Amino acid sequence: MEDRNSNIMEKLVTSIDDFSIRTKLILTVVSIILVLGVLMGSYLNVVQTNMMKTELNEKGISITRNLAENSVNPILTDNQVRLQWLVKTIKESETEVVYVFITNEHGEVLVHTFSGGFPVDLKGINPAVDETNTLLLDTELGYIRDISCPILEGNAGEVHVGMSQENIRTTADKFTRYLILFVLLLLVVGSYVAYLAGSVVSNPILELKKSVETFGKGHLDHKACISSNNEIGQLAKSFNDMADHIGYLIEEKEKASKEILETRNYLTKIVSGSLDGIIVIDNSGKIEFANEAFIQISETSMDRIVGYDVLSFVIDNKDLTSFFESPDKNITFIREMNFRAGNGKMKSIMMSIAVVEYRNELKYVAVAKDITEMKKLEQMKRNIIANISHELRTPLNIMKGYVEIAIDEENMQKRNSFLEKSLKALERQNWMIQDLLEVARSDDELEKMDMVKTSINSIVDIAFKSFNGKMEASGLDINVIKGNDMFVQGDPEKLAYALTKVLDNALKFTGKGGSVEIGTLQEDTGALVYVKDTGVGIPEDQQDLIFERFYQVDSSSTRKYGGNGLGLAIVKNIIDQHGGKIWVESTVEKGSTFYFTVPGF
Repeated sequence: MEDRNSNIMEKLVTSIDDFSIRTKLILTVVSIILVLGVLMGSYLNVVQTNMMKTELNEKGISITRNLAENSVNPILTDNQVRLQWLVKTIKESETEVVYVFITNEHGEVLVHTFSGGFPVDLKGINPAVDETNTLLLDTELGYIRDISCPILEGNAGEVHVGMSQENIRTTADKFTRYLILFVLLLLVVGSYVAYLAGSVVSNPILELKKSVETFGKGHLDHKACISSNNEIGQLAKSFNDMADHIGYLIEEKEKASKEILETRNYLTKIVSGSLDGIIVIDNSGKIEFANEAFIQISETSMDRIVGYDVLSFVIDNKDLTSFFESPDKNITFIREMNFRAGNGKMKSIMMSIAVVEYRNELKYVAVAKDITEMKKLEQMKRNIIANISHELRTPLNIMKGYVEIAIDEENMQKRNSFLEKSLKALERQNWMIQDLLEVARSDDELEKMDMVKTSINSIVDIAFKSFNGKMEASGLDINVIKGNDMFVQGDPEKLAYALTKVLDNALKFTGKGGSVEIGTLQEDTGALVYVKDTGVGIPEDQQDLIFERFYQVDSSSTRKYGGNGLGLAIVKNIIDQHGGKIWVESTVEKGSTFYFTVPGF
């Protein structure tokens, strides 16, 4: 079926291509008129309809508000006769009003204008929750917009007025009919004008076509005889100039083909077998060739490299400038350099340049190797070693200091206090060692997990208890909101461990007086656990990076918060192994909310 439709489209396109210029011009004008007519009609129709809707809506709101204000006294004095007179007067005086009714604060209808009794379907519809509220209804009488307004802010009831929308539709249909007649008239006039214009344009083109056919048969001295000075005449002159220079072009083409072949062989020898970026630089410092590897390093296109000065890609290019200006062309340039890619990204490259001679001209052949990732890995390695060393040494120093003080302390209460602080430091180091061991485990840890049917709320209880008195001593408002409990397939110990890491982060990054909320929700595919805090928050551009190993938002040596950057990476690994997802929503200085899901049992 698809092949058949494709063949039909190809035949249609081919048949259109076979049309004369006159026919194409007529079709083009007709198409433009149709498109513009449809667009203009649609736009004017929408604008007119919207204006009428707005006007009718504003009128209905004004009527409803006035009725609500005038109904206050009769409702408070229980004057039903006055209320009935008010709604009847509005119904009879305004042609667009279909119905009016007033209800008391309990939703009971006080008065209405329905001759056959109040419709049950309208009871309780479109409550006036704001100053005014509107709702479009599809009824047997057509579309009606119900406008409601509270009386005394809803304490005395509501006023409902139904405004008919049928006048808008009738006016729009009438406008559409007139527009169609206008477009049809415009099509007739436009087609006639296009026919005349097409005749004027096509005759010189047919004459030029005959000249081209004659030239194509080998009559190279034939000239097109068109005396006009318009574009067709200029085209004929260009055709005649082409015929005069065709012999010269053929000779030049043969020379150019030979030079291109030599150049291609020359460049092929340079780049063959090389996976590094290679460029050829002319004597003025402009790049005249670059291989695919260099394009990948530059992260740009060939036309943004060839013809550009090589110095524009290099930062701190004094050494490179000195090399180009050096009179000694037998030396080789080898440097590690800062490189600016086409997208503005900074990279580190190792560049070596040698001088070669080609056609009595000096060329510079440069080989560039991207070492950005290598330097990043080296820096990351140094940061990780320094960070882990610092984080492991800190609790040891704390523990050593308090133990030394406790040895000489005779007061038993103070000694126990020092020992408790030493124990907390020991627990902190134990957590860090446990994080390192968790990271060191293999990715097939799921096979070793104790996957059982377990309650999601019990996971929250286990994680909460593991903090002992740490939450009470934090000075934070801690709330636990458990949803409907459900069973999941997982390792309770691992899931509780993952939740403790998220909780520990919330406590660490939330100042005193803040709050932390732990909750569970039931979803169609499983359970959702969240931890919400009012802490420092995470910048938007770093919210995806915090789940990487050893990544920290503030990795400086003077950072305010400790840690080794492993906690969230461990959490993500555990949740991934359970087939769940983890993400964060955060605003700087307002707090963060971490979510993770666990598939149901």
